[in-house]
Amino acid sequence: MRKLAVVMAVLALAGCNNEVEGVHKQVAEHLNNPKTAKFANVRFDTQGSICGQVRGKDDAGQYQAYRSYVAIKHDGQYEILIDETGNNLRIREICGGADLQRRAEALADQPAPEGWDVEVIQGPNMGALTDMTARLIEKGIPSWVEYRDGKPVVLMGPFPAKAEADARKAEVMAKLGTDSIVIQHGVKR
Repeated sequence: MRKLAVVMAVLALAGCNNEVEGVHKQVAEHLNNPKTAKFANVRFDTQGSICGQVRGKDDAGQYQAYRSYVAIKHDGQYEILIDETGNNLRIREICGGADLQRRAEALADQPAPEGWDVEVIQGPNMGALTDMTARLIEKGIPSWVEYRDGKPVVLMGPFPAKAEADARKAEVMAKLGTDSIVIQHGVKR
C-alpha cells in the first residue's frame, strides 16, 4: 500500500511538471526571444492557476527585467496574462498582493512625511523569509523585516521621494523577479 502511495505521488508530480512546462512554453511565446525564457518564483494557487515571473533576451541579446505572469486554468486550458506595467491588479488578485496594491493606490497621491518604502509581495508559496532576504542581500539590496499582526514583512527604505522607491521596486523586479509595491513609510496597514 505504501509503495502504491509513493508511485501515485511521483506520477502526480510528473503530471504537474509537464503542465508547468506546457504553461512555460505558452508564456515564453509572449517574449521577443522565446528560447531565452527564464522563470522565477513559480507557484500554484488553490484554483490550479500558475503564478511566477519571466524574462528573456531582447533583440540586442540583453536580458530584460522580470515580469509577473499568471496562467489561469479554465476547463483544462490556460489563459496567459503577463504584467507589462508592474501593477496588474488582476494578476495580484490571483497570485497575491491585491489588497496591498489597493491600499497603496489609495494613499499614493497623499504626502508621505516619513518617506516611502518598497514592500515585497509575499503571496502563497513564496518561500522562506530568510531565502527572500538572502537573495536581496546577495544582489546588494538592503532590506529589513517588520512584523504586522505577527507576520513578517520584508521592506526596503525609507526613501525620501516616491520616484526613488519606484526605482528600487523596478530594480528588485529586474534583478530578482520579486514583485513588490511602493507604500508610505510608517503608515499602519
